[in-house]
Amino acid sequence: MKERQCGYIYDGTFEGFLTAAVVCLRQHRAPAFVLPYHLAEGEDAIRVKTDPYEAEHLYSVIGSVADAQAQQNCLDFFLTCACRKEITLFAYIYKALVTGPSISEDYSDPTVKLVREAVLDLYREAQTVQTDLCFTEEGGLSAAVIDPRNSVLPLIRNQVLRREDIEDVALYDRRHCLLLRRKGEFASLADIRHLAVPDINSPEDLIDALGSGSMCWKMSGMEARHSLTLKSMWYIAS
Repeated sequence: MKERQCGYIYDGTFEGFLTAAVVCLRQHRAPAFVLPYHLAEGEDAIRVKTDPYEAEHLYSVIGSVADAQAQQNCLDFFLTCACRKEITLFAYIYKALVTGPSISEDYSDPTVKLVREAVLDLYREAQTVQTDLCFTEEGGLSAAVIDPRNSVLPLIRNQVLRREDIEDVALYDRRHCLLLRRKGEFASLADIRHLAVPDINSPEDLIDALGSGSMCWKMSGMEARHSLTLKSMWYIAS
């Protein structure tokens, strides 16, 4: 891999990051940095347009050259709060493509060790958040607000949505601006950073925001990508 050259900005999704990784791999250059759009204000960098086909292809190659565990590690590490997460993940992908299946067991490698420890922390926190969830019910809506270090909603969303003791659900991760919502047969996990909503610090704030209509949007265009019907590889950056 040649010396670092450019920085890259992506849309904040896992597919967007993988697209940026493809660009770097084809140029045989490690990136100076890779940042989601909301953390890259003022940065002089190349904006990468997400290409689902390119992302899916790289994801598949990781699985075929390395193994399914390496694929899963990439997905999970993307949800962690690790420092310089994207750079570390790019290094992990590069190592996976070079070394193959042995990467999943090579705990002596600093990058592999960092990824493994961060993923373990992610799953521990996800279990704790799921166990400690406490909903406030008002007008048929059960709402809760969490503030996890890692982006755990993609991991616990199915367990929350399957709860039979709750009718309509709204679960908001205020640190990562993610809203898990179920109303009737409609369910979504959305990054609501682009919506003009007030600060939400409590279930009552969330209920008020939903009741005012400030958090409503049409399922079209970019927002349509946030549907729960998306493939499991799609996640949102922390």
